[in-house]
Amino acid sequence: MKRSLSCRARRWLTGCVTGAVLVLPVLQPATAQTWRGVNLAGAAYSSSKLPGRYGYDYLYPKPAEVDYFTQAGMNTFRLSVLWERLQPVLNGPLNPQEVQRVQQFVSYARGKGASTVLDIHNYGRYRGQEVGSDAVSDAAFADLWSRLAQVFGKDDHVLFGLMNEPQQHSAEAWKASVQGAIDAIRKTGSHNAILVPGIGWDGAHSFVTLNSPTLGTLTDPAHNLIYEVHEYFDTDASGTKPACISQDQALARIRAFTDWLHAHKAHGFLGEFGVSRQPECVALLSPLLTHMHENADVWSGWTYWAAGPLWGNYMFTLEPDHGTDRPQMQAIWPFLGAAR
Repeated sequence: MKRSLSCRARRWLTGCVTGAVLVLPVLQPATAQTWRGVNLAGAAYSSSKLPGRYGYDYLYPKPAEVDYFTQAGMNTFRLSVLWERLQPVLNGPLNPQEVQRVQQFVSYARGKGASTVLDIHNYGRYRGQEVGSDAVSDAAFADLWSRLAQVFGKDDHVLFGLMNEPQQHSAEAWKASVQGAIDAIRKTGSHNAILVPGIGWDGAHSFVTLNSPTLGTLTDPAHNLIYEVHEYFDTDASGTKPACISQDQALARIRAFTDWLHAHKAHGFLGEFGVSRQPECVALLSPLLTHMHENADVWSGWTYWAAGPLWGNYMFTLEPDHGTDRPQMQAIWPFLGAAR
């Protein structure tokens, strides 16, 4: 089965270098973050095939995937879905079959004590056209979220991930799209947490200069906005290479965002991050998660990229290898608050 461009537009499944046995840090169970989990990809696969064949071109995560991670102590899943499959016609009704698939996943995760980030994994586009353009108006984007809020707006185990890595032409244009979606969601009576991404691949390292002057002025009558960022730790932050930067450089990429959150009394969510199995890269996870744990007053949570059996031997995957935890999972374990 082929997969869609489900994270970076140029990130593909690759081989890996196996890691060594890790020495885990001594750490008190990190329960301060509200949400701690992983991206489960699959429902946004084959984005060039619309609507695509369910079970062949794309599929939803299976219960066993949820079981493995909730037993480890995770309590959040970022579920990637495609706008075109949820809403085949702009401003039209939602596809009941696709909504039911999302509901089934949400229900199962909730039964395991976990929340779901409903992630519209479209890069700020609908059928290739930019949100905010004549072809895909801000009103159409607001309509999508109004309809989704009417379905999921009474479930506080669902977080609304407005858009994955929007590729808009300006932060100002994107702000107008986001504000319209926020307003539409709140008009339904929903108080669900809303995750707001930024342009420029939603990078934590560039948020302050690229996005904060505009997105920092968003308003929410429910006061439940969370700024979502992504960060990878290869040299160009693309998440396409097995090598990684130093620990100091890695922490520097997110510190400015942490400082911005403190200064603006805002909250952040690291929606994507990942490292290869090279030991020096796996070693970055502990200081990164420690940083968020120590700043849990502003960091609401995180979801690692990624997991699911379709990833195969992808260099970032957390999917267990024939029942054996991946090195990255071993590094994450102490931050989940679950007994091993």
